[in-house]
Amino acid sequence: MEIFKLRIIKNKVMKNLKIIFIGFFLALVSFGCSDDFLERLPPDALPAEGFLNADRAELAVNAVYATLQTYELYSNTLSKLYDPPTGDAILVNTSGYGFNNFQYTTADPHLMEVYSALYEGVFRANIVINDVPEIEMDADLRGRYVGEAKFLRALYYWHLTTLWGDVPLFTEPVEVPSDALIAKTSREEIYSVMIQDLEDAEAALPLKSSYSASDVGRATKGAAQALLGKVYLYKKNSDLQAEEWFSKVIESGEYDLVDDYGDIININAENNKESIFEVQFAETGQADLGTFRVAYNNPQVNGGTGNTLPTQQMVDAYESNDPRLNHTIFMEGEEFAPDLGDDLATYKSVWSSTGYNLKKGLFPVMYVNNRGTNFPVIRYADVLLMYAEVANQLSMIDEARNAVNKVRKRVDMPLLTPAETGTQGAMFEAIVHERRVELAYEFHRFNDLKRWGLAEEFLGPLGYKPRHRYYPLPQEEIDINDLLEQRTGW
Repeated sequence: MEIFKLRIIKNKVMKNLKIIFIGFFLALVSFGCSDDFLERLPPDALPAEGFLNADRAELAVNAVYATLQTYELYSNTLSKLYDPPTGDAILVNTSGYGFNNFQYTTADPHLMEVYSALYEGVFRANIVINDVPEIEMDADLRGRYVGEAKFLRALYYWHLTTLWGDVPLFTEPVEVPSDALIAKTSREEIYSVMIQDLEDAEAALPLKSSYSASDVGRATKGAAQALLGKVYLYKKNSDLQAEEWFSKVIESGEYDLVDDYGDIININAENNKESIFEVQFAETGQADLGTFRVAYNNPQVNGGTGNTLPTQQMVDAYESNDPRLNHTIFMEGEEFAPDLGDDLATYKSVWSSTGYNLKKGLFPVMYVNNRGTNFPVIRYADVLLMYAEVANQLSMIDEARNAVNKVRKRVDMPLLTPAETGTQGAMFEAIVHERRVELAYEFHRFNDLKRWGLAEEFLGPLGYKPRHRYYPLPQEEIDINDLLEQRTGW
């Protein structure tokens, strides 16, 4: 399958929406070819007739996925906005220390990097959604391509609204740069667009089991259902709708928990039965493409830099004998990389300033920049726990407990009992704990604490204040757009 690759003309120092949209408007300039979905290789030239015809529609859709792989998103920077603010990890030996203790400013370059990359994804999705319906081609395939783009647009806006709240809303390609200078749209209005996008995607996309091997990793009906449930979970007074969509995923029979928790993020077990949607990374030979945190988070030995380190409070959050701890965090004396020699056979706590290093997604250990380990955006255990949350809120406590117990049973942890979790309050506390240890370092904890109203309680000692509910809009955006107002408190 050929893979479309967009290059953007943008200033690496002053990355702002005006520059980004000028770049898109003037230069959609290249694409690459490969037999594998989303493998990124050196580009050829875009033909004079452009790419939006029957032969090129797939390439345009692939470009919407490709933004997820970038350094600014799932390859590196996005993790800085999600993990360190929880206190379960700290950044060292890298940029972005301000995210450890809420000391970042509106001018922090990481905010602009993530913000602009998410809008890059929105822009690419808008091109597909706007132009592909006009192409003469197989109707079912055309509908699928548009459905994939709508799912991805909703995913990009999900990140934008959870990180920034109210943001500018674009649902059509920007024709001239000045059209990008608009005011914010309320998060609730954006939710309405996301919900419609996901309903359209759910109707158009096939089941995961219907895809051929060459299309593994594309958005599916189940992915749209799961993200719809998540949007409703975050939307006020929408528990019934969230429960409905999570139930569809659970009852579909398409997904199940993998037997070994160590296979959650493992290069040898990607796109498994638990995977609902994951970012596809390929081994490319290019350090800035196809990397999942490997060069940045391996311990500071043998060339690793150990940028994101687990903290003692994360270690202490696990119950006694919970095997997920050993699959998530390297600790003194554990097997490390015996194939690399005696000095690296076992993990040594002196390799880290906290005494720990990330293990989830980094085991088996490989010291290469181009390792292509996929990242799980939505997996079945997450859906079970989100279902448990809304079921509990709907006073379906037994159903909530059963869902949590499925997750605990996978790792042979003691099952919750009615005596322990017979009230909504007790059940909620169990869910809070389970999401923390089950989904550690998968970008959920920070959002969870904020939407539950628990951020000040848990994160106050780190410096969290009400203004940190959302990140400030990047100062560069405020400076170039008179219609864009900064968030209150910044």
